[in-house]
Amino acid sequence: MIVLPLFALYNIKCLFSIFIKKFCGTHEPTRCLELSELGRKILNNEELTLSYLGKCVQDSYNPTTNKGGYVNFGTAVSTLCDDIMLARLNAPGTFEFEAKDLHHSTMWGTSECREAIANLLTRLLSPDRPLHADNVIVVNGGSAAMEVLACNLFDPGDVLITPSPCYTRIFRNFNDRFQIQVVDLFLREKSSKYGETATFELTAALLEDGIRDHIARGKNVKGFMLVNPNNPLGDVYSPELVVELLFVCNKYDIHFICNEVYAMSIYEPGFEFQSVINMKPLPNPNKTHIIWSVSKNINLPGMRLGAIITWNEEFIQAAKNGCIYSSVSTVAQKIITKVLNDPGWIEEKFLPTHQQRLREAALKTRAVLSSLGIYVRPAHAGFFLWADLRPHMKEISIAGEIALFEEFLNHKVYIIPGSVVHCVEPGWFRIVFSLQSDILDEGMKRIAAVLKGLSTPKKLHN
Repeated sequence: MIVLPLFALYNIKCLFSIFIKKFCGTHEPTRCLELSELGRKILNNEELTLSYLGKCVQDSYNPTTNKGGYVNFGTAVSTLCDDIMLARLNAPGTFEFEAKDLHHSTMWGTSECREAIANLLTRLLSPDRPLHADNVIVVNGGSAAMEVLACNLFDPGDVLITPSPCYTRIFRNFNDRFQIQVVDLFLREKSSKYGETATFELTAALLEDGIRDHIARGKNVKGFMLVNPNNPLGDVYSPELVVELLFVCNKYDIHFICNEVYAMSIYEPGFEFQSVINMKPLPNPNKTHIIWSVSKNINLPGMRLGAIITWNEEFIQAAKNGCIYSSVSTVAQKIITKVLNDPGWIEEKFLPTHQQRLREAALKTRAVLSSLGIYVRPAHAGFFLWADLRPHMKEISIAGEIALFEEFLNHKVYIIPGSVVHCVEPGWFRIVFSLQSDILDEGMKRIAAVLKGLSTPKKLHN
């Protein structure tokens, strides 16, 4: 198993602390005596993605009112179907609220909302294994779902393994408040050990090696998290691979957590997604858990609503007992319930339209990047492309990657450098394309301006 040296991780953190301060105007690290030790840790552990999200929201590019604002290619959201969603939500007579909607409900989700989620997932993802509302815990977003899992399944110091490059909130969500040690299972650009030919390939053998390595170091490996479809790679993992990973986790008696927040964003024809919910028999249902949310699947991140799907009765009861800390507004649940209970709209209009628009935007972005001499890894799902910008870097190193990142920021375009998402190979960037066409076009123009202003690119790919 490949482990990034501690000094390299420290250097990454230091470099990004400088850029967060420079571009976002945040504070110097402090040992404020008024805060607890945990409070000081969180205060001094700023996160680049959240810092730039705030910066981009406050100074967002608008072709009419703010032409000098930031183009946000860094935050994984889709605005491609805002027009359809707004028409649905604003339709006359869509929502009629009752007195009960103004007051407390069950903290783990109203029965109506849990039933709506269970029915939708059964129709779309699990036709062979109907999901019951009792197996659904509603929480305020995917991050909250991870915290609930961390709180109830892990002890401080336990190890959770996740493939990298990865969705970086996994580390903060498990570690910030519950001190779970999240470790990378590094996927290399090319690997010879297992004979793979694809880049950044995940295998069951790689996972088993990772588990054994940490056990040999005296660590208590408690779980494995798979993001499928993958963020940032855009891969859709085959059912065969997922089953192999499930059996590896069962062999070592660890929890298998599958984050399926992009399950409904498959846009490439011929690639079908099979949810863990629909797989049977599961090697160990009590240690199998799924995360789902409306932020990516339904493009409603502002609603802050996610769900944990599980068959572990003890976990369900524990989560119910503690869900006052992660409960969702009854008004938000009412809105989501109404949307999910309309299969004629969500399954016949919204999702097909969104997937088609994702495909069109992905093809357009890929074509522009290709014209600039940039290699883009094949992707089949999600809101982003994984692009190799090494030919445009002065040196192939983390420092060279950060220097290019700064050039993009100077041109008011924000994209995620690979080191932020724990990529062990410097020079890869995640570029979000799921934006309205005028914003996408402007962002691509800015990327082109940066790259054309650099020296002649080096050729790395055939």
